[in-house]
Amino acid sequence: MDYQGIEKRRFVRAKFPCSISIHTLHEHVITTYTENISAGGVRVVIEEKLETSSNVGLEIQINKNIIICKGRIVWVVNKESPYKKGIFYYDTGIEFYEIKENDRRIINDAIEEILKSEK
Repeated sequence: MDYQGIEKRRFVRAKFPCSISIHTLHEHVITTYTENISAGGVRVVIEEKLETSSNVGLEIQINKNIIICKGRIVWVVNKESPYKKGIFYYDTGIEFYEIKENDRRIINDAIEEILKSEK
């Protein structure tokens, strides 16, 4: 079940599976795909639980652009695998807190294109 909390979003989000590398404080890199993205942050499902409020480095590939920024873990929800009992994944929300305005614009432009194609 997806997070059912109150929506507090300032940015429009879109389901867009782009490649993302998450650099943790312990110099460990988690590579995955985004579940959704907005100009304010991303949602990913990963096998490792990251601590809420911890900071991470991010590398996101959107089309031919590589966006490098910093993010903060704002929420984590445990999810049991629908395929294997006892295996958990972590639905994780990451807010961008240090991102160039041009990179934010690249994300926003990609989201607008996705939303136009869905109509």
